[in-house]
Amino acid sequence: MTGAMYAAIGGLKTHMSNLNVIGNNIANVNTFGYKAGRMTFKESLYTTSRAGSNGGATAGGNNPSQIGYGCSVGSIDLNMSPSTYAPTGVGLDCMLTGEGFFMMGDKLEFTKDENGAIIGSSAIRSGNDVSSLDLTRVGDFWVDPDGYICNRDNKVLYGFARVQNPNYKPDATEADIEQAKKDGKDITSETIISTELVPLRVPLSAAAPKTEDEAKLWKEGDPVYPYLSKNEGGFNIYPAPGDTADGSVKEGQSRLPVAENTAENRVSDVLPIQLKSMQVGPDGSITGIAPNGDTVVIGYAAVATVDSPDGVTHMDGRYYKAMGGAGNVRVSCLGLDLTGTGGVAYLGNQSADDAVANDAILVEKKTQIKNSGLEASSTDVANEFAEMITTQRGYQANTRIITVTDQMLEELVNMKR
Repeated sequence: MTGAMYAAIGGLKTHMSNLNVIGNNIANVNTFGYKAGRMTFKESLYTTSRAGSNGGATAGGNNPSQIGYGCSVGSIDLNMSPSTYAPTGVGLDCMLTGEGFFMMGDKLEFTKDENGAIIGSSAIRSGNDVSSLDLTRVGDFWVDPDGYICNRDNKVLYGFARVQNPNYKPDATEADIEQAKKDGKDITSETIISTELVPLRVPLSAAAPKTEDEAKLWKEGDPVYPYLSKNEGGFNIYPAPGDTADGSVKEGQSRLPVAENTAENRVSDVLPIQLKSMQVGPDGSITGIAPNGDTVVIGYAAVATVDSPDGVTHMDGRYYKAMGGAGNVRVSCLGLDLTGTGGVAYLGNQSADDAVANDAILVEKKTQIKNSGLEASSTDVANEFAEMITTQRGYQANTRIITVTDQMLEELVNMKR
């Protein structure tokens, strides 16, 4: 008799857990990027009062006789399928229409030697490093005072930045260009897209050129992009390691935005360029209009995909981590080929073939980026209300079992009077 009461108590607890999930879904009906949860029930323990037996030559067998002890929480899952587009009118607001996540993290940290020269950074250089970044479906971006592309929680958007080309030669001859092609280098483009996953930031505003050579390369107010180190990969730093304090530029290094940059004070009095009409394109490109009217491409937003989107672990607020159950994390970009130079695999992609296949998956899923809007909550209010009613009735039924069991126990006790 008491077994029924224990089973009902288990049912009460499980129905309360389901009500918690429903309440959280309804509470976040207007939360951008929210993914509704779903709880499933499972049977609890069983006791066997009589074991089953096989039939013999003259008699049939017996089925096992078992009594259950209620139910428990089977699973609590997230519905990670894309939701609807909610227009906001903000150019840097964007949403992913298919599978994938934006990758958010901290600003770039630099390692300096004893003389203050930058010798390393926290740029993402391997697939293992990718797991340290937060994943989100909410693209409410803005530009902070340091020029970084941040969200409303001040986490920085990671992607592939436009950087200074260390191999650029403004006076390259035809012979130089032909030799560079044989060496697999680009010496004709002043800027290139980095192959390192870094925090995205707008370029700096150039100071007045101090020499005729500098005047040939840039004018005051032109965008000065970060430097791509030959040895370290994509740094979001200004200027390049090894630039001299007097403002001279060594071969293969980026231009100094101001002459006062030294090893101790490399970005003094340098401000991010003021861009207008900034927006995120369908291919993930982040662009803006410079004061001189030129279109400035900052870089491309990275898109992370996992083997099992429903298996990601929900962290604080809008963020997820690819932990146990999510599978491998791969980095993609809607506007770039991430197979790497010379077919080398990139970041989380285990091989060049994996990178190509992953990009193909994004195409098959019709993943795109829509700007000037965010992803609405996936909470279905009508469905949640229906679930709430059935949960309430289930809870009432379990309380009735407890009431009936109590009455029966009371009758049993009264028999002794």
